[in-house]
Amino acid sequence: MSRQGQNFNTFAHGLLNKEVEVITSEGTYTGTLVYVGSDTIILQSRIRGRSVRLAIRIALIVALFRLTTNQRGLWSGPSESGNESSDNVRGGGF
Repeated sequence: MSRQGQNFNTFAHGLLNKEVEVITSEGTYTGTLVYVGSDTIILQSRIRGRSVRLAIRIALIVALFRLTTNQRGLWSGPSESGNESSDNVRGGGF
């Protein structure tokens, strides 16, 4: 496994059982990250009201990041200091 692949797997393992958004070359997906393998990840998600598991090839991933909500229930952005949380956004170079 390449060093970049190892870095992605390490980062993705840190997001297991968290709500994430995955941007791929084919589309954008949200759900709970339930599995990280050597060439795929699996998200637990809802499509048309049904619970499904989506397998996504790591080679197609452009960005993977954790979704968090603040107390008002809005998607969070930069922190009050103006900096992004280190586990909130990662992209490119996988």
